[in-house]
Amino acid sequence: MLNPITGLTAKERKRLLSWVASLPEEKVIGIFQDGVKKSFQLQKERPDLSGRVNKYCAFIAAARRAGWDTIKGKGYRVAQQEQYQDFSHLRHARAAELLQRGRTPVLRRKVLAYWGEVKELKEEGMGFRPIAAYLLKSRKIKVSASYLMKLWHEVEGND
Repeated sequence: MLNPITGLTAKERKRLLSWVASLPEEKVIGIFQDGVKKSFQLQKERPDLSGRVNKYCAFIAAARRAGWDTIKGKGYRVAQQEQYQDFSHLRHARAAELLQRGRTPVLRRKVLAYWGEVKELKEEGMGFRPIAAYLLKSRKIKVSASYLMKLWHEVEGND
């Protein structure tokens, strides 16, 4: 009976109550006050509900409105397009940071330490995949063939 009124399952209502308990006291008082207001609205719409159920459903509705459904409230529903936009900007910024940072310089240093061997194997006609396998097997350096090719063009492309 509570699920259609509150729009939440029993498990979600428990999470909501736990979230309310974690809030500062001033915010909890505000949610209770909004719940009282909503109970009068709910009583007009659903006069068949008992007083206890009415107040409980109104409190759940007030807590949802206070931010539980939002991402900021750590709920599981997206509140509005505004919150989605905020997080999409963060995703774009993180992706740009990863692209700008590139590969770890540690891997680059390790590969360049054995660059003489890489150059010698490449001049003998070996491809980048077998060179990558050679580095993994003999030098314990896990590097992709595409990264070796990229380094080859950076280092040897200058000549």
